[in-house]
Amino acid sequence: MQTFELTETSYHRLLKRQIRKSLPPELAEHPDMQDFLLAVNQAYTEYQDDLTRMELILEQSSGELFKANRELSRVAQEKTEEAALTSKRLEEVVGSISEVLVQLDRDGNLTYLNQAWESITGYPVASSLGQSFAGFLPQPESGGKLAELLNNETQGKEETLRIITVDGQEKWLGVSLSPYYANGQHIGFTGTLSDVTARVTAETKLKSYTRDLERINAELDQFAYVVSHDLKAPLRAINNLSEWIEEDIADMLEGETKDQFRLLRGRVHRMENLINGILSYSRAGRMKTVKEKFLIKSLVDELRESFSTKKPLSFRIEGEATTEIEAERIALTQILQNLISNGIKYNDKDEINITVGWKDLGNQFEFYVGDNGPGISPEFHERIFVIFQTLQARDEVESTGVGLAIVKKILDEKHSQIRIETVMGEGTTFLFTWPKNEAKDIEHV
Repeated sequence: MQTFELTETSYHRLLKRQIRKSLPPELAEHPDMQDFLLAVNQAYTEYQDDLTRMELILEQSSGELFKANRELSRVAQEKTEEAALTSKRLEEVVGSISEVLVQLDRDGNLTYLNQAWESITGYPVASSLGQSFAGFLPQPESGGKLAELLNNETQGKEETLRIITVDGQEKWLGVSLSPYYANGQHIGFTGTLSDVTARVTAETKLKSYTRDLERINAELDQFAYVVSHDLKAPLRAINNLSEWIEEDIADMLEGETKDQFRLLRGRVHRMENLINGILSYSRAGRMKTVKEKFLIKSLVDELRESFSTKKPLSFRIEGEATTEIEAERIALTQILQNLISNGIKYNDKDEINITVGWKDLGNQFEFYVGDNGPGISPEFHERIFVIFQTLQARDEVESTGVGLAIVKKILDEKHSQIRIETVMGEGTTFLFTWPKNEAKDIEHV
C-alpha cells in the first residue's frame, strides 16, 4: 500500500473543504483514510488539470469566435451598406429614366411604377399601385387594345394607347408589355410606358399636311389642264386665222407685212411652248414611275439620237458601258435631255461639242453634261435654275426658261445636288448626283 504524508495544506482545495466539513480530525489521520484521501486528492487534481485545460481551450475558442463574429459583423455591415448604396443608386437610375417602368399582375393591376409615371400622368405612384391600369385609360384603349397586350401570346407586342392625366389632358403612351414568370408560373406582366404624344401629334399633322398636299396637287393638275385647254384653243385659232388671212391676201403681202405675219405666228408658237413648259414644270417630280434596271449608256445613246442641229454636233460619252442602274428612267431622261438641250441651244461655236458621263461614287452616281459654249458667269449660277429666267433675250434664242427649273425641281425631290463648273469662253459642265439603289457590272451577274 502506497502511503503519502499529506498535510491539510497539501490537499486539493475542494478536498480540504470536504474534510473540514465532514471528516473528524482523528479519522483523517488514519492510514487507511490516508490512502483514500490520496486517491480522492489525485482525482481532484486531475480534474482540476482537465478543467484548466478546458478553460484554456474555451478561452481560446471564445476569442477566435469573438474575432470571427466581429469580422462577420464587419462584413455583414459592409454588405448591408453596399446593398443600400446599390439600392439607392438603382433607385436614382430608375427614377431618372424618362420611361415608365411598369409591372402588372395577371389581372392588369399595377404592382410597380417608377417616378416617371407621376411625371407623365400626374398621378402619385403610391396611390396608383394596386389600381387597374385600364382605369386610367379611356375607351377603346381600356378594352380591346389593352386586352390584346395582356394576352400571353402577344409577348413583346407594342401598342399606342391614350391616357387621361390627372388634370384631364389627353396623352399618348407607347406601351410594351411582356409576361413574366416565377417557378414556371405566369404571375404578371412587365414592360415600359413611353410618352409619345409629340410623335403622335406630329404624325397626325403630317397626315393632315399630306392630305392637303394631295388635294392641292390634284387642284393644281386640274388648274393646269384647264389653263392649258383654255389658252391653247385661242392660240390655235389665232394661228389658223393668221394662216388663212395670209393665204387670202398672199398677192398683196409685201416685205414688212409678211414679216409681221411671220412674227405673229412665232409669238403664238412661243406662247404655246411656254404653256407646255408650265405644264411640264408643274408635273416634274410628282409623276411617280416604276423604277427599272437599265444600262446608263443605253439611255444616253437614245438621247444622242434624238437631237438634230443645224451646226455640226460632236457627242462624246464617258463612263463604264456595262454599268447598270435602278432608277426612274423618265425622270433621269428629263434631266439629261434638258441639260443637253441647254448646251446645244446656247452654244456660240461653229461646231457643238457635248460630253455626257457618269461616275460610281459608292452610294450614289455622279452624272455630268459638258459643252463648249460661252460659259456661265458665276453670278448667274443660281438664277438660271429659276423658272422663266434666261440669260439671253428670247428674240435671240427661243427659250421658255423652264428646262433648268425642271432639272432643279426633280433633283430636289430626290434630295440630290447639282453644281456648275465653267470657264468663260470655253464651256460649262453641269454635275449632279443621283441616288443608287442597285448598280452593278452586268458582266459579273
